[in-house]
Amino acid sequence: METFYIILSIIAMIWITKAAIGKTKNLPPSPFPCLPILGHLYLVRSPLYRALGKLSARHGPMLMLRFGTRRAFLVSSPAAVEECLTTNDVAFANRPLLLAGKHLGYDYTTLSWSSYGDHWRNLRRVASLELLSAHRVQTLNTIRAEEVQLLAKKVYQRAVRDGMVEMKSVFFELMLNVMMMMIAGKRYYGDSVAVEEARRFKEIVLESFVLMETTNVSDYLPWWKWVGGRKLEKKMVALKEKRDGFMQGLLEEQRRRMAVVAEGGRSEAAIINKEEKKNLIEVLLKSQETEPEYYKDDVIKGLMQSVIHKICAGQVILDLPSTVNELVESNLDAGATSIEVAPKEYGKESFHVIDNGCGILPDNFNVHCLISLIASFEREVS
Repeated sequence: METFYIILSIIAMIWITKAAIGKTKNLPPSPFPCLPILGHLYLVRSPLYRALGKLSARHGPMLMLRFGTRRAFLVSSPAAVEECLTTNDVAFANRPLLLAGKHLGYDYTTLSWSSYGDHWRNLRRVASLELLSAHRVQTLNTIRAEEVQLLAKKVYQRAVRDGMVEMKSVFFELMLNVMMMMIAGKRYYGDSVAVEEARRFKEIVLESFVLMETTNVSDYLPWWKWVGGRKLEKKMVALKEKRDGFMQGLLEEQRRRMAVVAEGGRSEAAIINKEEKKNLIEVLLKSQETEPEYYKDDVIKGLMQSVIHKICAGQVILDLPSTVNELVESNLDAGATSIEVAPKEYGKESFHVIDNGCGILPDNFNVHCLISLIASFEREVS
């Protein structure tokens, strides 16, 4: 019994000492109480943005939270957000060293997981100017046009057969097909696909989404993994091996394809046309030929992952179906039960959206920036 009281006293002393040090550092206010070991984890509820909104409304626009061993800075004031992302943007540019970044982010070296520095700036430059620039996306316009035609045919056939089509999964498959055609020149949904390779790809996509939605407790309570909390980490390691093997296969296949093309003679016009329509892996492999010490296979696979994540997260809008999908989902979030989308001039000029939603409440507001890489709607609807 005496041992228990001694341990309790030590924990209390550590807690009081940390609280005193925090005050001398002039940190933002923190909700009371901040429990030993757990911190403010007991305040976290689902959905997270509502729980954080209630905390801001109760304690102020700037709060310092502690989730286990990790500190988090909660900002809800537009002026403070602007200062964080402009004046002090470098201080907030680093990424937390979470377990997912170690296993799925090639030891924190990908664009999504790398901390701010020369390596991150170079990755961002490559992704913005060479992989996802408006010119690069527009040169691959024929891919999107072909996929949209296949989509329209598929929707018509299902509508005739079943009378109703579930569009969310159709749009999702369209997005993945467009994405993989741009990245590797291959599609994995629909007809005329390699069955075994398509099965592996779908399995990886499904596992990736499941793991992304799962919270890893050991990220906030490191001791958790020593008491049997390694199940999620084992799943991450297994997924890493699957993804790495799959993407390495795509790289080797593209290398073989490039070698075959290089052996056969081509006219100057054909070479120029091919340069315009390179897939993203081919662009990166060409860069590897000029800078092999930097563009290693792991860097290339990390950039491929970053492009996939940005597109899947909706940060990059590639085509008109993605635009319509975003509009409809936004109205559904606003509680609409009836939505009418009226494109003017087939979407070339504007979209007029009418719904019976009640809008989004201030405490549910969540900033979501979308970047359109459509240089012109003319080709998309032609």
